[in-house]
Amino acid sequence: MGLIKWQYTPLLSAFLIFLPTSICFAADGFEYLPDESTLGLWHFDGDDIVDISDNKVKGEVEGKAAWDANQDWNKENKAGKSFVFDGNTVISLGEADVLIPKVEITIEAWVYPEDLTGWRLIFTNWDGPPGAYHLGVQNGITKFHINTEKGTAFAGATDALELEQWQHVAGTYDSKQVKLYIDGKEVGSTNHGGKLAGAAGFDVIIGSKNTRQFKWLGLMDEVRISDIAREVDVLSPNLDAPQAVEFSEFTLPTFWGSLRQ
Repeated sequence: MGLIKWQYTPLLSAFLIFLPTSICFAADGFEYLPDESTLGLWHFDGDDIVDISDNKVKGEVEGKAAWDANQDWNKENKAGKSFVFDGNTVISLGEADVLIPKVEITIEAWVYPEDLTGWRLIFTNWDGPPGAYHLGVQNGITKFHINTEKGTAFAGATDALELEQWQHVAGTYDSKQVKLYIDGKEVGSTNHGGKLAGAAGFDVIIGSKNTRQFKWLGLMDEVRISDIAREVDVLSPNLDAPQAVEFSEFTLPTFWGSLRQ
């Protein structure tokens, strides 16, 4: 899909003010495009686990590699596949230092859980001792842990994820707060500070952690890690059009998507 950039002018500003709200509505989400803050982005659309950011971090499947083309998180707008985690499969990204930022971070994914008993992990740099981050679900409750030079902290949801439904989960840290979002809405936050502190020798893992415990059971798609704390309006469930590669206040992708519809 082509992306059109808008020049922000007073006339456009006035138009936005009087734009009928009936045409502004959120979509289920769109396939992300990498930008300058993307450290890793995996679409899970082919036979290789390929990061489409400039870092090109390739995942190695441990266990059975399988893709599902029938249960998409946005069938109307995305014709790709999702990755199947059968409860024994993990994706290792290795000791990828490029995936461990120091100041800010966002981790996000579309998930389709089929079992939520105990811990089920989404994206981690963690072992028994803390690594840098840990996005997972404990007995249905999503939690985002980060570890800094000042210790560990987490933001947790109050409501459980739904089984066998696509949901978007995202955790952010801006060196002041840890925040957790479900389907584009903030569901938890806690104050914390310091630089992220990764641990030498811990792999970055999709669907488990360095010990290969607490493996994800279900589907997963559009996994992205960034070196900024992304704002809620650019999380996938809140986009009405694909995010621009050079995202800024002047590209207005959400406005353009709503206008076209």
